[in-house]
Amino acid sequence: RRGAKTIYEELGPIGHVHFAYGYRIGYATLPGILGLLALTAGRSEEGEEHFASTIAACRIAGYRPYLAWTCSDYAELLLERDDPGDREKATELQDEAIAIAQELGMKPLLERVLSQREILKA
Repeated sequence: RRGAKTIYEELGPIGHVHFAYGYRIGYATLPGILGLLALTAGRSEEGEEHFASTIAACRIAGYRPYLAWTCSDYAELLLERDDPGDREKATELQDEAIAIAQELGMKPLLERVLSQREILKA
């Protein structure tokens, strides 16, 4: 069984190549998947790059549901890392995810982000 770190390392070069070809949803999702793998593998800097790329692609292409989920995932990475400024940036990402989730009726995402916020208050 392969771990997240191994899978991330194997997919990493592919993600950058695919992403360079365009912003179609198939190409926008791979960096997001790489971001999640990087988060799981403890590679927050790489994960941050992947999530930022995915967010940019989703904004350009108008992929709002995937943008909302990616904002939530990126916020999770920042909250887990907890470097200076990470909580503020995570809150901004959560705000965007909440706004989109409310507008589009994405109840599971809304519950997830609000749950993250409750954990922060504790």
